[in-house]
Amino acid sequence: MPAFEPTATQTLATITGRLRDFSDDPIACMRRVQSEAGDLVALQEGDQQLIFAFGAGLNRQILSKADRFHSQFFAIRGPRNSAQRRLTSGLLSMNGKEHSQQRRTMKAGFEKRAIPGYTRMIAHHAQEMLSDWRPGQTRDIASDMTGLMLRISSSMLFGMDEPELAFEIGRMMERWVELNQELGIAALIATDDFYPRYQQMLTFAEELEGRIRELISSRAADTSASGHDIISMLLRARQAGAPMTDSQLVGQTALVFAASQMTTAHTLTWTLFLLAQHPEVMRELLDEISGNSDAGLRIGPPESSTGIMPAGPTSVLDRVIRESMRVLPASAYSQRVTNGPTELNGAPLKPNSLVIFSQFMTHRNEQLFESASEFRPDRWKTVRPTGYEYLPFGGGAKLCLGAPLAMSILNIVLPMTLQRAGLQIVPHTKVNGRVISTMFSPEFPVPVRLLEPGTVADTSPLTGNIHSLVTLPTLPADRAAA
Repeated sequence: MPAFEPTATQTLATITGRLRDFSDDPIACMRRVQSEAGDLVALQEGDQQLIFAFGAGLNRQILSKADRFHSQFFAIRGPRNSAQRRLTSGLLSMNGKEHSQQRRTMKAGFEKRAIPGYTRMIAHHAQEMLSDWRPGQTRDIASDMTGLMLRISSSMLFGMDEPELAFEIGRMMERWVELNQELGIAALIATDDFYPRYQQMLTFAEELEGRIRELISSRAADTSASGHDIISMLLRARQAGAPMTDSQLVGQTALVFAASQMTTAHTLTWTLFLLAQHPEVMRELLDEISGNSDAGLRIGPPESSTGIMPAGPTSVLDRVIRESMRVLPASAYSQRVTNGPTELNGAPLKPNSLVIFSQFMTHRNEQLFESASEFRPDRWKTVRPTGYEYLPFGGGAKLCLGAPLAMSILNIVLPMTLQRAGLQIVPHTKVNGRVISTMFSPEFPVPVRLLEPGTVADTSPLTGNIHSLVTLPTLPADRAAA
């Protein structure tokens, strides 16, 4: 693969359309505006616009200029003194000195040396989920993986000393994230039902914040606590002098859950789906997991702050995870807001312009990834993309702190799941991918038939928009006919 080359200076093309098109189907909208107007496009509706920036060159300009392109993870912040404002005041809503300061405080809970403290808990919850699996059952893996990550994220944040309260908060946070996702870009578009839904979210945020503060108070009262949960670590850091207010602690708690629970659940679901639909890859991975492969496991997230993948041989599992996060990334796009007048490739941008850049679109660039719509884990034997060409964990100053932990979860849960049962997607299932807010998830249940351990099923015939999102293998009957 050629080294990254900056794109040539270009003007900001403008096309007229409905902003709701992006809200309704972000991927279809991004594909359309790129095909009509190129890599740097403004979608204009009245006096409002969204700016789309596609490609590694523009990714680099946006991610490397954090002072000009400010992060805004949650689209709706709420009134200044509201619970919604405090809950959305986590790391990804911070910029400049405040972001750097809070990131240093948060970092200890997510460094590689902290991960061993979580591994037993992750395996415990995975085993608990899998204990209900039996060959012959039909399971919704999307539901199972979402429930699993609810428990893992709750335990990671709140510990296991008060599991019921932790899981109650986790379930409430899941609903709060859904409310934020449902409103999302609708904040830019006048609709009759927006204000009632907005009020509903503000009310729910008050209830959620109250429960979070209750748990934080119980942790703070136990001065002898030495737990590995994130809240305990942050409280100890604050006692040691790290600057973090109660409101910031609430915001960081909400962010960690929102950023980890759903995205990792979606990655687990999409990876299992892709494996079930690619029997040759599944067979190779099962051989490795069972010890029949000579490949040594060397699993890990991007090794540097730029997200560049390490050189050298990789395991089958490593390649599968990387390729799954490339072809069906849990975050389809990210957004930034311009902090004052600035430019992209020489094109002037006004202050407070909302700029969209996309992991999905970048990962589909045929100049970067040959046959980009196909799931080909073996491409990772040779490709070495930069952190602006492959960015499942974001990049720049906002590179996801939880990347090592997310990779650890994937490396623990996937082998345990595949050792428990063979997987076959129920034939003729409608599989749709959708984007709510920035997160890319299955729209409907993803039912799988559980087979005897080690069984590798053929590719299943499916319906739905999944065929426009990833090129799946030809079916056995089609291969025979050919």
